[in-house]
Amino acid sequence: MPRTTVPSTLCALAFTFTLLCTGCGSTDSDSGDAWSGTIDTLASGEIIVRNTGGAVWSPEEAWQVVEEVRIGRDTGDDALLLGSIRSFDVDARGWIYALDRQTQAIHVFDSDGILVHTVGGQGTGPGEFELAHALDLSANGQIWVMEMQKGRLTFLDATGNYLNGTRIASTGWSYFPYPGGMDPLGRYNAAVLVEVMDDYDLALARFSQDFVPLDTIPIPESSEPREQFELVTDGGGMMATSIPFRGSFEWRFSPSGNFWTLLTDKYELAEITASGTTLRRVTLDHDPIPVTPADLEEVRENLNWFTRQGGKIDWSKIPDTKPVTSSFFCDDEGNLWVMRLTESPDDEGFLFDLFDVDGRFLGAIRLPFSLESNPEPIVRNGLLYGITTDELGAENIVSAQVLKP
Repeated sequence: MPRTTVPSTLCALAFTFTLLCTGCGSTDSDSGDAWSGTIDTLASGEIIVRNTGGAVWSPEEAWQVVEEVRIGRDTGDDALLLGSIRSFDVDARGWIYALDRQTQAIHVFDSDGILVHTVGGQGTGPGEFELAHALDLSANGQIWVMEMQKGRLTFLDATGNYLNGTRIASTGWSYFPYPGGMDPLGRYNAAVLVEVMDDYDLALARFSQDFVPLDTIPIPESSEPREQFELVTDGGGMMATSIPFRGSFEWRFSPSGNFWTLLTDKYELAEITASGTTLRRVTLDHDPIPVTPADLEEVRENLNWFTRQGGKIDWSKIPDTKPVTSSFFCDDEGNLWVMRLTESPDDEGFLFDLFDVDGRFLGAIRLPFSLESNPEPIVRNGLLYGITTDELGAENIVSAQVLKP
């Protein structure tokens, strides 16, 4: 099976057709005088978008995010205390379906944030869960719940009544966030293991809304090796820890039916097909964030557990700068929201860089609340939904209007 890769370099000998934009004043193809960058088309057809100058938005055109509803902040006697939201989805009415990891229950809230009912719960009977990882809504309003470690998918009707269930694969392992679920085209993607040569790879088995098998595709992977500090124990086992300040590889489903990926250390976005063909690559010029002596001292403390076991730290492999991004998501119009990092950790989850469907940098937004990157935020019909935390550290579900002047 072909593996999805994201090349880190471009062929210098490729023929390019370059369009130098002196400005594009909106999120469509109209030209203006704000944005500057280059859009190059390689001989292979791959499009390279380099954002090197100003944003598309003027100060008057920047979007605003205004909080409307928050669930979980009320501390009254009858208030529902949310434990840990593992997954959530939103239906066409704006009703929110949230899966609580601690109670294994699904809480359903109307568009005003009022609790309508709670279904599911901890247990082994029909419609009950032990290790629920992901919740998705089908086109007809059914609730699909995946227990990844069991490889079991349960189908509930719109009111939470048990319909049936099926076993996808007996895996015995789990990931958070769940690397699958319903994509914007309405295909359900189940994470499965497939045999490749003498090993196994994680892949996505795709199904229709009627749960008819469609195909199996590889999960996007970075072609760049992600090194770790490793230790072979006396018993022949292996211990490993990630190298601090090295970037990560993130991916999301795209409304176009493809994938978008992000290399956080390079600030490089790429749109790729299911077969691994890169259609578009997007970069944004940025100032690096230096790794400070205080950062390194914190690293020493955090890696004490590893060095006490005999692990060796190669300090030369720790980069001098930190990634300026940590995650991203796509909205229902295909715009990309990239979570931006700064030298202040207090900014994480508040700042986002936005790009249009062509990869042009629209501008930056500071939200009135922080957003968790997992579960993935949802932007649908002009509303942003996500998980945030209140001043006491408790999880809240928030919805907000996205205002576009």
